Amino acid sequence: MNNYTTSRQQTAGFIRYSCALLFMLFSFCYLFFLQGEILAEAQFVYSKGVTSYNILNGAIICTAVFQIVQWVVSFLSRLPSRYHALSYLPSMLFLAILTDVNRDAIAHFSFGAWAWVAPCILVVYALIVLLLRKMSDANAVSTLNIKSQIYPNFIILFVLMLCVGAIPQSSDVYHYELKAERLILEKDYVGASKVGERSLRTSARLTQLRMYALSKQGLLAERLFDYPQHDGSRGLLDIADTSSLERFKSSDICPHLGAYCGKNIHTTERYYQRVFEDSLWNQNTVDYYLCSLLLDKNLKEFQRQLPRYYNLSDSIVGAYDRLPRAYREALLQIGKKNYALQGNIVVGADTLAALSDYEMVDRFREYNEYKATYADETERINKTHREFGNTYWWYHDFSQKASGELQKMEEN
Repeated sequence: MNNYTTSRQQTAGFIRYSCALLFMLFSFCYLFFLQGEILAEAQFVYSKGVTSYNILNGAIICTAVFQIVQWVVSFLSRLPSRYHALSYLPSMLFLAILTDVNRDAIAHFSFGAWAWVAPCILVVYALIVLLLRKMSDANAVSTLNIKSQIYPNFIILFVLMLCVGAIPQSSDVYHYELKAERLILEKDYVGASKVGERSLRTSARLTQLRMYALSKQGLLAERLFDYPQHDGSRGLLDIADTSSLERFKSSDICPHLGAYCGKNIHTTERYYQRVFEDSLWNQNTVDYYLCSLLLDKNLKEFQRQLPRYYNLSDSIVGAYDRLPRAYREALLQIGKKNYALQGNIVVGADTLAALSDYEMVDRFREYNEYKATYADETERINKTHREFGNTYWWYHDFSQKASGELQKMEEN
């Protein structure tokens, strides 16, 4: 009898500790790696900026609270060891409710369907617990078989994890936005510029955040087209965006460009105009403005404005070669094609410069040869993007024609 009791206690103890370990690992990883950013945003919005959410501390605290809830449920339900993992259902339910947050839920707080779904689940759960407790005496002998006790618990816990993970989630782009925003607030501009860098999917806000992070590193015009640019100059700065749901807004970029945005300024063009008129601009302003011209494909204005802010005098050796990469690529695009293929920037009757960056010139020549290889427009867009998608040349020639084809290619 003593051996039977000892074996039963050991089995029950192993089940309790193993289930607790698996649950806490799942809860912490889910909250820290997958849902931390969106919970931080929700905390900021719901508290109106009064409080903030620390992702690491939040994951630890929430996991601890959910584990305490499980201990209480386990004590009250006294489920047989074979079904011990069911005591985690309320904790998993609360975890699902906590993380079922998206952009709309943050903007307009609501429990949604959970207001009636959660009570129904808990009522059904209570009935199942009562039924299992009545059945437990008839199956008491089976507790000697440890495998028959462990496997059902692991299966139940795995199913509960799948159910939580199956709750509809926000898009990956929205999570990228929130992560980039947090890293910027932490002044980790290198990390912010790397968020989602391998994905072709983006949004105007995500692009704006990443471009600001590049600008803080002095790399905006150098790496502008290393990222997908689907929104033109609006992806750099959008003064018209006055949303109050973000921790870092468009208006927060303006001090970096030399001046705060006044209440009577409602467009980005007007903001640039006022900053230059009042001589409040700095090098960041210049690159933002010139890059916005490139993104809007206004090459004539770009060519006219570039010498105003960059000293391109003939007396400076290699002045054009010192320009950021996006500007040099744009100048090759502007120049007469036959001359540009040889590295000479000729606009109209003027020979502006001969680039000594032979690697870029060779790449420009390869680009023009490569795009002439494919007759089908869609194939040309996709194939040239794989090799030259990080250049201004591809952006200038194909960005408008792509119209979603690149996203489809990524999905396939």
